[in-house]
Amino acid sequence: MEKSQGKFDCIYDHRAVYHNRLKERIESVFPNCPVSILNAGISGGSAEQGANRVQRDIVSAAPDLAVVCFGLNDVLCKTKENYTHSLSEIFGCLRKNNIDTILMTPNMLCTSVNPNLSVEWLIRTAESCASAQNSGKMDEYIQAARETAEKEDVLVCDCYADWKALEQRGADITSLLSNFINHPSREMHSLFSGRLFETILL
Repeated sequence: MEKSQGKFDCIYDHRAVYHNRLKERIESVFPNCPVSILNAGISGGSAEQGANRVQRDIVSAAPDLAVVCFGLNDVLCKTKENYTHSLSEIFGCLRKNNIDTILMTPNMLCTSVNPNLSVEWLIRTAESCASAQNSGKMDEYIQAARETAEKEDVLVCDCYADWKALEQRGADITSLLSNFINHPSREMHSLFSGRLFETILL
């Protein structure tokens, strides 16, 4: 929700985020299996930044599984080559340290500028995101990520394909984003947790 001076009334709802819903789902099905999830994501981060901190933030924690999800910021500020190279670096580092890895593709960006946005810089951001989505640029980046994962023998949890399927069936993608730009609503976090749960059980 937008507030005055171009700021959002940001609410961190730990119970609603996909990784907590995933934890709850695993524990409900496997009650004797303790689950600990570390969210190492940083708002606004790119795959390149992720590659620079994967050793510090992920490998040092020695997880059994790492879920990698980048693309929303890369498509706006990084070349496709930088994006895929950075993903390869992340995958390589995790593989070297014997950490199972899943590439989770992100949600779609907005496809229009929502009239609820009234501050100029937010409107410009929405315009940039909608352009990247509607021009097919976002599709190209995600396809490149899929191909990189296949080359690196990394399992793919293709949530982006689910969002595209929703759009093809008539869903208003922009209305499914909590900020009308690039972050999924509480309800849409369940899509990610459900698809991840299915992928982990493959």
